[in-house]
Amino acid sequence: MPQNRRAFLENLAASTAGWALATGANPGVVPAAAKQSQARTIPVALIQCDSAAGEIKRNLDNMERLTEQAAKAGARWIMFHELTLCDYADKPEMVAETVPQGATTRRMAKLAQRLRVFCAFGLAEKHGDRFYDSQVFVGPKGYLYHYRKTWLWLEPKDDGFRDEWARYDPGTGPEIFRLDGVRATCFICADGDSRRCHDRAAALKPQVAFFPNNRQSLPSFEDFGKIAARIGAPMLVANRVGRSVIYDCKGGCAVFSARGEVLAKANREGREEILQYELQLPA
Repeated sequence: MPQNRRAFLENLAASTAGWALATGANPGVVPAAAKQSQARTIPVALIQCDSAAGEIKRNLDNMERLTEQAAKAGARWIMFHELTLCDYADKPEMVAETVPQGATTRRMAKLAQRLRVFCAFGLAEKHGDRFYDSQVFVGPKGYLYHYRKTWLWLEPKDDGFRDEWARYDPGTGPEIFRLDGVRATCFICADGDSRRCHDRAAALKPQVAFFPNNRQSLPSFEDFGKIAARIGAPMLVANRVGRSVIYDCKGGCAVFSARGEVLAKANREGREEILQYELQLPA
């Protein structure tokens, strides 16, 4: 071994041993503080609330009230259900907005900046002559990202209000976006009924999955847990309460682990609630 390399290794060994003696640590063990620094704890809030069909101002005022309430309780990530702003309006083109230029995205972005939080909410998006069922993400620096629902729902029983194929254009499926330094993905309600959606999301290797819903009642915890386990990431589920067209919606926000375990859950009895949880994310 060359003399200069031997001297370098001897000095390195001596300095490592000296550090271990000074701190009482085993030089072959990573300090606990270093291990802990590899993980993050994110205070999240999943909000189940009512949204009146087509009543933009009423719904937006309610979103702002609940966002402020969740932030005051310590939440950093806040998520609302699908189509929070307008619900299933008879004519989406009458309530649709552009993103990020639209009034709601700008107002919610300013709110997120003021409260220093990240917030996700649903609206009907207008893009040229197309309309999408979209989930918008804003944060302390403004608009971040929006996802367009892809596997649209066909529902003929309620005069077509929830017949998404008759009212919306499909998106292009889950993709990765950065939220608060975290690799995230999103899919909406009926997207989660598609195994192809699960596979697409899993291939992205996200650190967290956002899953907003607008359903009368959610499937079993076991069924949703299987989706989280297939994706291999914690999954945040939001759902609405109140009257949506012909359905009385029961809520049921929940946090799932990457193995499909239920970590936290809100009521499934139709009551407004903010579900708060300290989400642990590995590096």
